[in-house]
Amino acid sequence: MKNTLIYWIHTLSPTHVGTGRGLGYIDLPIHRDCLTGWPAIPATAFKGVWADHFGATDAKRKDDPDLRAAFGIASENNGGSNAGALIPTDARLVCLPVRSFRGTFAWCTSPLALEFLRRDLEMAGFTNLPEIPEAPDAALHADLTSLLHQPGPNVPRRIFLADLDFKAQTCDHTGAWAAFIADHVFADTAWQTTFRQRFAVIPGDAFSFLCETGTEIAARVRIDDEKKTVDDRALWNEELLPPEAILAGIISCDRVYDSAQAGGAAAPRQQVLMEKFAKDLLRLQIGGKASTGRGQVRCVFSKPQGA
Repeated sequence: MKNTLIYWIHTLSPTHVGTGRGLGYIDLPIHRDCLTGWPAIPATAFKGVWADHFGATDAKRKDDPDLRAAFGIASENNGGSNAGALIPTDARLVCLPVRSFRGTFAWCTSPLALEFLRRDLEMAGFTNLPEIPEAPDAALHADLTSLLHQPGPNVPRRIFLADLDFKAQTCDHTGAWAAFIADHVFADTAWQTTFRQRFAVIPGDAFSFLCETGTEIAARVRIDDEKKTVDDRALWNEELLPPEAILAGIISCDRVYDSAQAGGAAAPRQQVLMEKFAKDLLRLQIGGKASTGRGQVRCVFSKPQGA
């Protein structure tokens, strides 16, 4: 699709993009995809901090036609309003970091998560993508030396992730996806190598289970300044997406309308906006709890070669 690219979000610190009050023991849960139950980052949360990164205040949008066209502007009189041309989708989970018996942790995904990613990549114009690994009953891995636990010659090769253990086997398709994701998310060759060594495709049911139980739960309190004790009813639990999670979504550029032109004719500036606002690596703070260091992320943009 023309004027469409992929954006990747790589969490650097625990991240809380919430949905308000929860019904269970988690008072402040994170946002989850209603279909899969996997953690996700809504487009509205991303677009707000994306615009803020470029200083898109109301005053600057009035003065800067590119900011106004890219992120939109509201006006009391309808003639001065327009929607933003840059349209992101929700960022779906691609890889969940899971602690490992060997290798410290693994970037885990599932065949269905890769199916979602492949569909988005094809919509953005990517071709010659790797095949999706068949639904495994084992942990498929590109480089078994980093995560494999093999205590003796007669013991089956196994990978231990969190409280689960899997038979281990290599897979060419898994290796191809590891290389593809590493090349697009990490610019540093050392991190690309690290990702390929720790990337694993696990069965879908296990991935969903880890998405439900593998997030971070932090207990928080508010201290009474005078008594130096916990305030009454000021203890709560909040859920956090762990650092090193990788999510991806689509950004497209709609037709750009500039009211300064006669008749509000469409201005062919999609490519200009994409190059200006969706090209370079961004360091963003997304979600709540910013004052405690939460929500530090890298945002990387990808488009097909030659596009």
